[in-house]
Amino acid sequence: MKKLGILLLLAGASAPAYCQPTPTALPDSVARFLDKSLTLLQTYSLERNSVSWPQLRQTVYQRAQGATTVRDLLPLYPFLFEQLQDDHGWLTYQGKTYKWRNPARPAYANEVVKAALKKKPGVLVKMLPGRIGYIQLPGINAGGSLEEMRAAARIVQDSLCRLPPGQARAWIIDLRLNDGGAMAPMLAGIAPLLGDGLLGGFVDINGKPEQQWYLRQGNFYVDSMQVTTLEKRCPARRTDLPIAVLLSGRTASSGEIVAISLKGRPATRFFGEPTYGATTANESYPISGGAYLTIAGSQDADRTGTPYKTSLTPDVLITGGDNFTDLSQDAKVAAALKWLKKARKGARQ
Repeated sequence: MKKLGILLLLAGASAPAYCQPTPTALPDSVARFLDKSLTLLQTYSLERNSVSWPQLRQTVYQRAQGATTVRDLLPLYPFLFEQLQDDHGWLTYQGKTYKWRNPARPAYANEVVKAALKKKPGVLVKMLPGRIGYIQLPGINAGGSLEEMRAAARIVQDSLCRLPPGQARAWIIDLRLNDGGAMAPMLAGIAPLLGDGLLGGFVDINGKPEQQWYLRQGNFYVDSMQVTTLEKRCPARRTDLPIAVLLSGRTASSGEIVAISLKGRPATRFFGEPTYGATTANESYPISGGAYLTIAGSQDADRTGTPYKTSLTPDVLITGGDNFTDLSQDAKVAAALKWLKKARKGARQ
């Protein structure tokens, strides 16, 4: 992490001095907390060039007048994130998060998906008619250690490995209930279906690559850094089989990264609803006292270099029709099965 200098607040006076109220100085600890927050946002936010920082700093310090503790500053953070149009970032303070809820996001009306998410679904792998493998991959929250990443990836891969090699002729990867978490164990977990190679990466606002994601020997890497450590892998599976990907309006954040990692792959098609639209990459920066600021600083891009700043739009739009208890009655699964049947025939010709 870069060492950051403290930027001085430059408040320009546009009216005669006698019309300007004298600002009350904030306590040192409060001023340091607020100033470091502003410096981090100005340095790392994806939309840092879209605001006037002297003006924003002046406005924020005016709003902070009267604050005597850091807790008094907390209502400012949704306002700050709003100015940067960042509804993916947040401030964490004493175990609570403070973020901006974007009112422009339409209310999500799919009650079946919302109800299924409330049940906290797990990984599910099964065979569907026609020798189609099905994997339901929900969000996975894993800690940051290699051991925790490996354990989470192993859960996914062990579920996948229960199907005998060669049994599936095509796959459905269901991301409808994947609302985010840790990207590394998700992608390492399904590595036997994808094979090694470039998956995508993070790019800056101009599309310039910053970091790239890979699978190497079944493990997930960011550039040259190995994130997962799966020594024992599934028996070999074909990595060229057709894959249908199911999406919902609750497919978000790292769930969207999994979908983006499949973009540009041959014989891959997307079904369902536009995703949530948290396709920016977050980085967390400490402030003080265990508080940290999580900032959207990059965009997600697929293996072709195409960036995604908003939601992913499926190839085949299907609104509703979900049935997680009986997949034979699920409209998205039915559409995927129909396409996979054609894709398999085409591959044999």
